[in-house]
Amino acid sequence: MALPSAVVEEGVSTVFSYISTKVEDKASRADTIARLEIALARLDIALEKTGRIPITYVSLLRSRKDIKGVYMEGTELLNKHKKPQNENDGHVVVRSSSYLQWIADRAANFSISSLVGLGKEKLSSSVAQKFERYADWAEKFVAEVESGCPLRLDTFRYPFLKHLLEGKSLRCEIVKNPSHSLSLDLHPVIVEGRGVEVILLYQYNDLRKLGEHFSVVMNLRISEDTDIIGTSIKCIQRLTSQFKLVAESAIGELTLLPNLQDTFHSYVLPPSYIKEKYGHLTDLIRPDPICCNGNSCGTLAKNSSIEIPEPVILVYFSCCISAPKNSLRNAPLVLDGIFVPHVSLYSNDEMIRIQYGGKQEKRSGGSVQQLEEIARSDALDYLVHEPEPTDYALCWLSTHGVAFVTLKAMPRPSRRVSKRKR
Repeated sequence: MALPSAVVEEGVSTVFSYISTKVEDKASRADTIARLEIALARLDIALEKTGRIPITYVSLLRSRKDIKGVYMEGTELLNKHKKPQNENDGHVVVRSSSYLQWIADRAANFSISSLVGLGKEKLSSSVAQKFERYADWAEKFVAEVESGCPLRLDTFRYPFLKHLLEGKSLRCEIVKNPSHSLSLDLHPVIVEGRGVEVILLYQYNDLRKLGEHFSVVMNLRISEDTDIIGTSIKCIQRLTSQFKLVAESAIGELTLLPNLQDTFHSYVLPPSYIKEKYGHLTDLIRPDPICCNGNSCGTLAKNSSIEIPEPVILVYFSCCISAPKNSLRNAPLVLDGIFVPHVSLYSNDEMIRIQYGGKQEKRSGGSVQQLEEIARSDALDYLVHEPEPTDYALCWLSTHGVAFVTLKAMPRPSRRVSKRKR
């Protein structure tokens, strides 16, 4: 009887040791989870605070992106370890009225091999400490964002920028005569994690000359010293240079607007008017808001010589151009161009798609310059010989950047035949 008694004593000792270890592990686990929860709460507060402040420094946008990634990682880890555990996952349940009898019954069939697999992946103190360090960094980050907030500045290079950074829209409209006018609208959108982005709408109309019609839509990220007008002019000139457009009048008027501070009228749009729709659009056309950082004069593609400033997200322009001389068509042509330098819609290097007259063509390895050359030669030659209004569409795709150019032939003007009344 001595041997069974020794086995029971060893079993009792092992079970008590196991129970004690499990209790300590459970307390340690609960403490680690609590520390992780507090650290994540601090990270969440930092993200919420900085989400309401206009951030104009790309380095701060990058830091905020890193903090959000840490927060998401910690939340996933916390959810994983807070899942309810069943009673076989280390919970000791007493089912007998006699605790000692229960221990004896368990010890009789106890073996060391039964401990294998009982342990689960644990949250260590070092893991909680890592997230606590991140939380300390996040709090310092909040202080940096608050101190770098552009609204703390007293003066701006361009005074109207302060209104935009405050979330106010601006409008300038100049009517020179009933047939000649221009307007400029600037709508700021503060999207969390993307800084302050502005939608620029510019229209120049001279009804006496259809060739002088010009409109531009541009989306770009701004800072407290961004030359919005200069950037838009630079983009227009670079993107229309191949077409040799006569847009000097429209551009000339645009250059005067920064000096006409009194012509801008500020107003506030309802928060949901633009933000909800624009938030989805900007995420689509520039998924990573800080891609190409460090390349202040970014190119539309790696093999392109057409430079578009890095903060620019989208450029659209529409204008009328004259048909080539000595052609059968004397009506103007409408040119539409859309350039999105940071979107990825094609997995290969580059390609051009052409569509006209029910036909489709694909050309591999094409560049933006080739797209403009095709539009300037093949498209014009096709359109001026077509008797009916039609269009010629080109699409350039790359791994980083897309462009769409469409030339439309307008109806030929009808000749007026006057009849003398008898």
